[in-house]
Amino acid sequence: MEASPHIVEVSLENFQVEVSERSQTLPVLLEFYAEGAEQSAATAALLYKLASEYAGKFVLARVEVQRNPQLVQQLAVRTLPSIKVVVQGQLASNLEGPVDEAQLRSLLDQLTMSPLERVHDQVELLVAQGQRREAIHLLQQVIAEEPKNYGLHAELCDLLIQEGDLDEANKILPALPDDTPGIEKPKARLAFIDEAGALPSVGELEAALAADVANQQKRYQLAVQLIVAGEAERALEELLTLLKQDKAWQEELPRRTMIKVFDMLGKGNELATSYRRKLFTVLH
Repeated sequence: MEASPHIVEVSLENFQVEVSERSQTLPVLLEFYAEGAEQSAATAALLYKLASEYAGKFVLARVEVQRNPQLVQQLAVRTLPSIKVVVQGQLASNLEGPVDEAQLRSLLDQLTMSPLERVHDQVELLVAQGQRREAIHLLQQVIAEEPKNYGLHAELCDLLIQEGDLDEANKILPALPDDTPGIEKPKARLAFIDEAGALPSVGELEAALAADVANQQKRYQLAVQLIVAGEAERALEELLTLLKQDKAWQEELPRRTMIKVFDMLGKGNELATSYRRKLFTVLH
């Protein structure tokens, strides 16, 4: 196996330094293995791969059981392979027997997540549970402690816009740097709201399209109103229909609008990923 500063062989003599002390700043995965054992070898290969990918976000500390019976006894290792997670000198988790990659990645993602990443996760969970106001309050609390984290300001703006608090969002947004992470979301959302204000209602547009299916202008307007109404999937489908009818219509307005919707949905959004593929297929 390739040498790495984040992978270390552990014995009773260096346990204090390599595990107890290093775990104060980084999570330590303490791997118990037996030289030559097939299951141990498979787990070791996976752990080496992850140690390389996570590039110093955790320490892999390896204990060969036959050479370290005292550690095996002290840490109550009952089976192989065995992984014990040590955080700030304390045993945080224990995995006994074979583990798969998805299980380890999930564990490592939790262990190596930054405080701000945890905030994003909490916000996403609250929004998914329909608790947008609680998510806004959480962001406001964190921003009070991290006022220069402009990405959080952008996220707050986006939630405020969704709650209809446009005045507050418009106070925050102009002060943010243009390269603020996630700023595209509230900017795109505000632009759609402004555009929708001058358009007929969803019902009127649906009736107009029922009477004239080929009316591209009405189909585009319906897509904009659907975006503002929170029906992004229906909106993207209407825009895709427009593209199929005429890719060059209004200087490729359907394509440009779909990209704005992708920006609004954010990176990693499953719906955006799905429709990016569909857009690519139609264009090519």
